[in-house]
Amino acid sequence: MHWIKTAAVGASMLGAVAMGDTIEMSYDGVAGDSSAMRVRVSGEGTFYAGHMMHTFTSGRRAGESFRTFCVDVREFARTGATTYEIIDLADAPRPGQPYGQAKADAVSAVVANAIALGWIGKDLQADTGDSDYLGKMGAIQAAIWGALGYDIRDNSGRTSDELNFFYDILLDDDTFDSSLRTSGLRAAVASNQQDMLYIVPLPPAAFAGAGLLAVGFGVRQIRRR
Repeated sequence: MHWIKTAAVGASMLGAVAMGDTIEMSYDGVAGDSSAMRVRVSGEGTFYAGHMMHTFTSGRRAGESFRTFCVDVREFARTGATTYEIIDLADAPRPGQPYGQAKADAVSAVVANAIALGWIGKDLQADTGDSDYLGKMGAIQAAIWGALGYDIRDNSGRTSDELNFFYDILLDDDTFDSSLRTSGLRAAVASNQQDMLYIVPLPPAAFAGAGLLAVGFGVRQIRRR
């Protein structure tokens, strides 16, 4: 039997947070809920892949929502308030064997190329009204997991066709620039919770329109035989 687990997306909007600081936020679900893209990861299972939605639960931005991506395939995403520590991506996940700088750079390149394509902003947020929103976010998530060393089966029958389509565009050999990096990219980590990407600090302009983001849907874990 295989588990389809929720995947991750969403960017932080707490510009004052620095390395080693903590934030409190609640996981609200993956964008699209059961309509989110799915991706097969060899040896791990089939996962929902997309923008993971959170809400700050304390501090000056309490009540505001943001979206990010998961960097912790082997942990479940759980609803409810969690305290996360902001660390270097190379030191994630926690607990677990650190990814190291090479994998952190590979993730940074994936995110930077998605930004260059206009799929997400420098704060990791996206236009949720884009008709291709779920497919693009799923492709970014799958590419992040691939950068971390997981075997992404984008052509599997269990992988969503739309995710596969945008995955090929994002990682196209003729256009993907592996030298690109994403400024301020970090990891928000917590025990017994999926670790997430985090941007620190954010420019003030990144907060524009933040209140318009929707908070959505609960977590589901689907067991298949």
